[in-house]
Amino acid sequence: MKLVVLGLSLSSSWGNGHATTFRALLRAFAARGHDVLFLERDVPWYAAHRDLPDPDFCRLAYYADLTDLERWRGEIAAANAVIVGSYVPDGVAVAQRVQEWAAGTTAFYDIDTPVTLAKLARGDFEYLSPDVIPGFDVYLSFTGGPTLQRIEQDYAAPAARALYCSVDADAYAPTGAAKRWDLSYLGTYSPDRQPTLERLLIEPARRCPERRFVVAGPQYPDDIDWPANVERIEHLPPAEHAAFYSASRFTLNVTRADMIAAGWSPSVRLFEAAACGTPIISDRWDGIDELFAPGEAILLADEAGDVIAALARDADAIGRAAQAVVLGGHTARHRAAELETYLREAEGRPDTHEIKQSGGTRMGRDQGVALVAGGAGFIGSHLCRALTERGHEVICLDNLQTARPSNLRLLEEMPGVRFIEADVINPLPDDVLAQAARITRVYNLACAASPPQYQADPEHTMLTNVVGTHHLLRLAEKAGARFLLTSTSEVYGDPEMHPQREDYRGWVSCTGPRACYDEGKRAAEAMTFDYARMQRADVRVARIFNTYGPQMQPDDGRVVSNLVCQALTGAPITIHGDGSQTRSFCYVSDMVDGLIRLMEADCNPMEPVNLGNPTELTVNELLEMVVALTGTAPKVDYLPLPVDDPRRRKPDISRATALFGWAPRVSIREGLAMTCRWFSEEVGAAALTARVAA
Repeated sequence: MKLVVLGLSLSSSWGNGHATTFRALLRAFAARGHDVLFLERDVPWYAAHRDLPDPDFCRLAYYADLTDLERWRGEIAAANAVIVGSYVPDGVAVAQRVQEWAAGTTAFYDIDTPVTLAKLARGDFEYLSPDVIPGFDVYLSFTGGPTLQRIEQDYAAPAARALYCSVDADAYAPTGAAKRWDLSYLGTYSPDRQPTLERLLIEPARRCPERRFVVAGPQYPDDIDWPANVERIEHLPPAEHAAFYSASRFTLNVTRADMIAAGWSPSVRLFEAAACGTPIISDRWDGIDELFAPGEAILLADEAGDVIAALARDADAIGRAAQAVVLGGHTARHRAAELETYLREAEGRPDTHEIKQSGGTRMGRDQGVALVAGGAGFIGSHLCRALTERGHEVICLDNLQTARPSNLRLLEEMPGVRFIEADVINPLPDDVLAQAARITRVYNLACAASPPQYQADPEHTMLTNVVGTHHLLRLAEKAGARFLLTSTSEVYGDPEMHPQREDYRGWVSCTGPRACYDEGKRAAEAMTFDYARMQRADVRVARIFNTYGPQMQPDDGRVVSNLVCQALTGAPITIHGDGSQTRSFCYVSDMVDGLIRLMEADCNPMEPVNLGNPTELTVNELLEMVVALTGTAPKVDYLPLPVDDPRRRKPDISRATALFGWAPRVSIREGLAMTCRWFSEEVGAAALTARVAA
């Protein structure tokens, strides 16, 4: 891929975090085999402070003004993708030129998303305006969570994707330096950050004169009353960051007000410090607990007393836990893979003009026929919709054993979806086989997934997994289609390894009541890999962890639907066991995104891939969230734990992230809110009451 980036600065890290972000990201992107040109506006401030004038991973060139940018029109037009960054001088005019000149994918990379949206809200179009946002194929955002939906809904961005900051793991690692400071802070002065710095560093310094503190960064006013035990470093070049963090017993993370308000806005300093294994004390914001577990991988502080208490403890284990989090999913290598995926995604989408001409429907190119077995079920119905939006004609095959009637009605309303009622344990219908020449993708989601449903007819469950998978693999072989098996986290049983990696062989009971499903899926995997081993089919295997969201069955027996429906109807809440068992809950749109990405990924067919949300919750914690969202105070009945029910469940998703840049976007709070709203509005309280009572 040939990529052109127009960013604030690559050459100078003085007084900005953009350079550090771009350096790590683009170095890793180039290492994936891509050609990168970075175009930087030649301004005196950065020209006088260049600490990377000649990068070895990309071409760096300067332009004097908008007229001078014309020299690079040919490069922009010939690029596969062009990215414009936030805070680029004359950014709106630059964006207009890029959208006019570029023949490839165009993207806006917002390293300052909450600040940008605040500016747009007050009519400040310094570097971005509402008029140019729809013209970018993808809006890449430093902020995730609900902000992504806001960008798409309020500003008509065709696609908004989280591309968080990252860390260069080669440059940021423990140096073994002797500890010089008890608490450090690295950051440019900002008026909205200063009150927090006063509260969480300067006040603790005043109250602990025996301890040593340091603040590194430029532009702090001369009238700040620094305590005598606070050292000041005016500028700390990136090459010295790792040594700085390594010399700190703790470091402080302070977040800008706009980013706190938006949530889901980790700073590059947060990841850098964690990569160095330095324990972090941070202010609070929504989403931080989904990155680093409070008390385990980070310490959260509200007042000076919280900081003073933290400084009195040995927190080396917290630093190591944070380092593991970052190295497992937030390095520049991970972000480069995500960037490549987002740009490739945008390549395959119809452009904005085509969407408008088609009345808002994303018709896309003819992607051939995708067969979805189990397509009228919970995940399957969402998958069918997503595939039609990507240009596939879809054959939905389902025996309606667990499908909601409303799911089927939704499918029948979708253009390009054809429903065929059939059971995969029987030979596939002739009208499916007749379409074999056009089928390019086969998704096998056929099988009841909740314990009450698959245990109701264990023979059928086993046959669906084994015989049904055989029939669908034979179809894929005949059609020359790629095949994806939705396997399950249940293949790990009651796991001894935590979190669960794909190379873990599991701890499964082959004689218990769950064996029809667990062992059925393991057998389906074995058959699928044998087809790949014998080169009879191109296959993918997804191991799905707990998934939830709209279109679930209210009475399917899954923990999310149970708790939500019982809370909404005022029925007693039933918790199996003492509620301390853990699960990881993935919102359905994220799961569908992961399935499609895996299907389309160029990867080793012999390697299964975990798909799930790595945020681990106890059932009791889930209950607390549901109660808070529904505003109920229900009675809770604790029932015996089912036989072979796993005590802990959490996916390691590093393989999915590395292979195709996937990670969940929807937080558990946001997803639960949407799920509660759907159950309340779409299903109706009366229907819920009747079904739950039954």
